[in-house]
Amino acid sequence: MLKIALLTPELSPYARSGELAEATAGLAKYLARAGHEVSVFLPYYRRSELESLNKKALQPELLVPVGSKKLQTAVFKAEVDKYSLYLIDQPKYFHRDYIYGSPKGDYLDNDERFIFLNRAVCEFLAASRMKLDVIHCHNWATAVGPLFLKSIYQKKPNLKKAAALLTIHNFSYQGEFPAESLGLTGLSWNYLNSHQLAFRGKFNFLKAGILFSEVVNTVSATYRDEVLKHHQEVSSLFSKRNKPLYGLRNGLDTEEWNPATDPLIPANFSPADLSGKKACKRQLIKDFGLQLNETRPVLAVVGYLTRLKGIELILEAINDLLALDCGLVVAGQGNEIYEQALLKLQDIHRGKLGVQLDLSPGFFHRVIAGADLLLMPSLEEPCGLTLMQAMRYGTVPVARSVGGLRESMERFSPENNSGHSFEFGDYSGQAFLRAVREALTFYRQPEVWSSIMSRCLDQNNSWTRVISQYEILYQKAVRLKRRSG
Repeated sequence: MLKIALLTPELSPYARSGELAEATAGLAKYLARAGHEVSVFLPYYRRSELESLNKKALQPELLVPVGSKKLQTAVFKAEVDKYSLYLIDQPKYFHRDYIYGSPKGDYLDNDERFIFLNRAVCEFLAASRMKLDVIHCHNWATAVGPLFLKSIYQKKPNLKKAAALLTIHNFSYQGEFPAESLGLTGLSWNYLNSHQLAFRGKFNFLKAGILFSEVVNTVSATYRDEVLKHHQEVSSLFSKRNKPLYGLRNGLDTEEWNPATDPLIPANFSPADLSGKKACKRQLIKDFGLQLNETRPVLAVVGYLTRLKGIELILEAINDLLALDCGLVVAGQGNEIYEQALLKLQDIHRGKLGVQLDLSPGFFHRVIAGADLLLMPSLEEPCGLTLMQAMRYGTVPVARSVGGLRESMERFSPENNSGHSFEFGDYSGQAFLRAVREALTFYRQPEVWSSIMSRCLDQNNSWTRVISQYEILYQKAVRLKRRSG
């Protein structure tokens, strides 16, 4: 049994921007069920889901240094699904409408906000004398945690033996800030050199996490290979001998995502009885105001609306898509330019295109459950958890064969009636449309389509298949920490 702390800016269902929230929630839950003692540290965002938790104040007056000042901070604790959730409360930084920024852009003080978060967690751990084997940090927002552990807190009795693991869910978001931001950490300016924290002339949070963690992984082996091949500046920080980058795909919480028992969808269904999925589709058509016969296919785009998720291909191909005798629903949030473009297109194609700027868990489940096909024309896709969720609900993916998507998909073969996905390789509107047209050809063949849906439903991407691999990484991190003294 290991004592593990997870540091994350997102945790489903409390705070969600993308797949990170589902990944950290599932990991915490299934680690606890495997017998580990798990603590999760999250900013106390003002969200109704967090407000409704039964929690107690542990340290109402924790003083956290940020630059030349000290901020009074409260820490709350709640028990959630066999793990402990610690909430770092600081209204100045976390009482906002969004996690990282609005559709107009990132918050200008994200460096200060997340330096504070990492420092606050370390201050609390040191003061509480909580003993830990592993501190598991997620993405750039918690990547300075390992830096603090190896510097300011390296002699704290309860922390000096704790190993750090950093999981990078997307290398395209690195937490890159002006060099002056280092002053907020309280660390010496000597750290700001090319061998340590300086990267492209700036203070790079992700680089700090990579250099000061015992073990670093990303969220699929294919994405790891792509990063090492194409992100040359970042790949120089890794070496097979001294600092390997491990690739380990996230799992799916198959209890949270179970169409047979899901309380968030209009009707339940299973591989043995798919009638409930038809009811979910009828409700989806109604929710989005589509004027569509329910025998026609409904295509869905779900999640964060950004260039990396392929939203530009969607916009490029949207007129051709809607000419295919189908309906299209878009659910999510993202860059303002994409949100506004989609809302204008909805006005033009009212009744065929529905857009709702909503990322709430209940709505997310309902769209996944009601759609016939999921569109994921991603420019890059580290893991592809949304694709796993869709298949769990019999929603057939049309996706670009990239990153973690490639590991989750098996191309449909009409010759053998095998496989469950429709793939394309080139990042182009033409290749994307060709894959959609192929999928719709077989949608119009009910027996074939039923077999494709069944194979989607049969996929097992549960966290139960992944936890043992994370346990290996944790043990590796602990061994490396012990060797380094």
